[in-house]
Amino acid sequence: AHVGPQSRGQPGALPGVGAMVLAPISPLSLHAPAVALRAGAPVMPAEPPTFDEMVASKKRLIDAHAADVDASLEWLGATLRAKEARTWGDAPGADLSVFNSLKLPGDVGFDPLNLAETEAHLLAYREAEIKHGRLAMLGVAGWVGSELLHEPAAYLLGAQSMLDLTDGRAPSVLNGGLGQFGGAFWLAAVGVAALLESATVKEQFEGWQSADKAWNYSPGDYGFDPLGFASDPAKKADLQMKELANGRLAMFAFGGFVTQSVLTGNTFPYLFDYQTAGDIVAIAAQGASP
Repeated sequence: AHVGPQSRGQPGALPGVGAMVLAPISPLSLHAPAVALRAGAPVMPAEPPTFDEMVASKKRLIDAHAADVDASLEWLGATLRAKEARTWGDAPGADLSVFNSLKLPGDVGFDPLNLAETEAHLLAYREAEIKHGRLAMLGVAGWVGSELLHEPAAYLLGAQSMLDLTDGRAPSVLNGGLGQFGGAFWLAAVGVAALLESATVKEQFEGWQSADKAWNYSPGDYGFDPLGFASDPAKKADLQMKELANGRLAMFAFGGFVTQSVLTGNTFPYLFDYQTAGDIVAIAAQGASP
């Protein structure tokens, strides 16, 4: 808006005032200095906000942010609850067409989460299951055998038992005693595992991931059969089923051995004695008491 008389030379006219135009003031610039668009006298800024006004402004901002967070969490919770499988019937279930197309030994169609979506997935999981089952069978025999045979063997050889540090229990992450094994042992263990794994990498990838190639790889098959046990197809299928069943059982057994060994503090057969049971009861009672 023009300020003062509009025409030059009129009595009472202020020099230069008629040529000055002030910029309009928006609500966002209440605390900013007014700026003249053209040359003229400066305009003094508005009154600065008081402390109470600043506090009230910050509080409005915080309340708005908190309301936004609450609304987002409410939406997210409702969305997750709608998608959550809360009953057994809500689980997707197995794709039986995948199982029927391969007909692997030991398959009973149990896949409630539908992890084996394709033949490649099913073969990959079977490969992992067989390898873990074999490791578990070796672990069960080695865990118990070390506790029963190592100390007598060390005595006969005149050597110190490596189970002295663990009170006769098998060395492990939870029982301790792994520091006794040198770097050569761990290097050899990793080398053997890498050698076994690399022996079938090519067959796994070519047999599982190439659509134009035959399914030429049987999970876990290293071609190791020096005595010809699997020469007959029917006998081979029977041996595969037995290996899978024993491997599954061994995985449960090894988990039980480790748990019982840690809880009881005893060697095989990992039974509680009166003192250990009493200590556990006392610790539990102490933790439950106020």
